[in-house]
This record gives sequence, C-alpha cells and structure tokens, in this order.
Amino acid sequence: MNYFTRHIQSGLYSLGKLSRAPLSSLMTCLIIGIALALPAVLFITLKNAELIDRSFKNTLEMTLYLKQDATPADVRSLLGRLKNQNAIKNVRAISPNDGLKELQQQAGFDASLGSLQDNPLPWTVVISPVDAVNNPARFEQLRLHLQQLPSVDTVQLDILWVKRLTSFITLAHRIMYALSIFLGMAVLLIVNNTIRSATEQHHKEIEIIKLIGGTYAFIRRPFLYVGMLYGLLGGLVSWLLVVLLMLALKSPSEHLAELYGSHFSLTGMSFGNLLILLGGSAGLGLIGSWLAVTRHLHQR
Repeated sequence: MNYFTRHIQSGLYSLGKLSRAPLSSLMTCLIIGIALALPAVLFITLKNAELIDRSFKNTLEMTLYLKQDATPADVRSLLGRLKNQNAIKNVRAISPNDGLKELQQQAGFDASLGSLQDNPLPWTVVISPVDAVNNPARFEQLRLHLQQLPSVDTVQLDILWVKRLTSFITLAHRIMYALSIFLGMAVLLIVNNTIRSATEQHHKEIEIIKLIGGTYAFIRRPFLYVGMLYGLLGGLVSWLLVVLLMLALKSPSEHLAELYGSHFSLTGMSFGNLLILLGGSAGLGLIGSWLAVTRHLHQR
C-alpha cells in the first residue's frame, strides 16, 4: 500500500510541477507533438493511399477486342472457354450496339456517332483477373494466352500505373519507418534535456535525500512521471493536429473524388492507432527522463 501511495504522490507532484511552469511545459509539449505529428500524418496518408490502391486492384480489368468478323456464336464459345479458367474472376461481353451507346454517353458527341451508317465497333469482352497486381508473372502469362486466341484481335490493359502506385506506397512505408525512428530519437533528446535541466535545478534537494538514505528509485520516480506526462501530453497534441488536418482536408478530398465518380472518403486515426500513439509517446518520455536522471545520479 505504501508503494502505491508513493507512486500517487509522485504523479501528483509531477502534475503540480508542470502546472507551476505552464508556458515552458506547453512549449515542450508542442515541440513533442509537432515531432510526433509528422510520422502520424504520413501514416494516415499511407493508410488512405492503400485504400485507393486496394480499390484499383479490385476493379482492375483486361479488355479483349474481338475481330470484326466475330459472330455471336464465337462470343458465346469464347465466354464459355474463359469462365473455365482459374486465373479469371469475372467475364462479361459487350456487343457493338451496347458499346456504341456507351461511347455516345461518355464522349458527349452522340450526334456525330449517330450519323455513322455502319457500327465500327467490334465485340468486346471485359475480364477481371485474379490477383493481377500481386502476381504479375501469372497476369502476363494470361495476357499472352488470350492474345493467341483465334477470335481475339487486341488485348488492352493498363496495369503499369497500378504497379507504380504499389511501389510508391512500399517506398513511402520505408520512409515513414525511418522518419518515425529519427523523430522518436528527437523526442528522447527533448525530454532528456528538459529533465536534465530539472535535475540540475533540484540538485541540492537530491543531495539531501541521498544523505538521509533515499534510494535512487525514490529520487528518480517523480522525474520519470514528469517525462511520461510530457510524452503523453505531446502525443495528445500530435493527435489533435492530425484531427485538425483531416477536418481541413475532408471536404476538398471528397469533392475531388466526386469529380472522378468515386465515393472515397478520408479515413482518420482509429482508436487503436490513438492508443499506440499515446503509449509510444509516453514510453519515449519515460525512457528519456530515465536516461537523464540516471546519468545525473551516477555523475554526482
């Protein structure tokens, strides 16, 4: 019971210490919050980019343009052959008339297309491959196989830019991890310097406590709580900055998505991510203060 009482006393002492110097405490928390907000914002950005990338992968399609002399019987035979292949998830056919109507709706010059005497469009077969981006070798093998079918004239696909987006996200993940490590070290140094200054200011008190038999753990405890509070409050500041940024970007991003016919909406930080952020920031503050106090005690 005495052990828990000492911890409660140390925690209350730490809160009192921060409240007695509100300006300097606020500045320290803001610096920590800004340092932690940078990797947090990058994490949220990558999280939303992965959602976009996943939606593109799910809608990735390959288009087969059949020869002009292909008959409906040839199309039915081709569809039956394609549906039996394990590499194909979904397949659908578009007739020349349906293709012309769709082109008139999308292009906006239906009057010009309507004046044509003959429909120049061929039969079109749209294929949704299985695991196209994550298994490019299998996808390329499927493309070559479809190109050799007798009724197929041209195979059209646009997967290169999806691969580039996936590679960019992978590279950005590495950058985020490196940035998190560097800025985490910066938080350690900030808390370390702050607590080291506090131990220098309370040098005489620490010496008196040591003379009357106070242990290193007893001396270290209130400073550890101060460092942990700095980290925790800095984590809350970084979370608040991320929330404000998401609110500022939510409306423009949704408007941009509507222009592309998408229902995409920005995803913010989840409750689990918030707990990780607060736990990590508090842990960094605790480690930084422990290093500062331990160094001070062993130097005296």
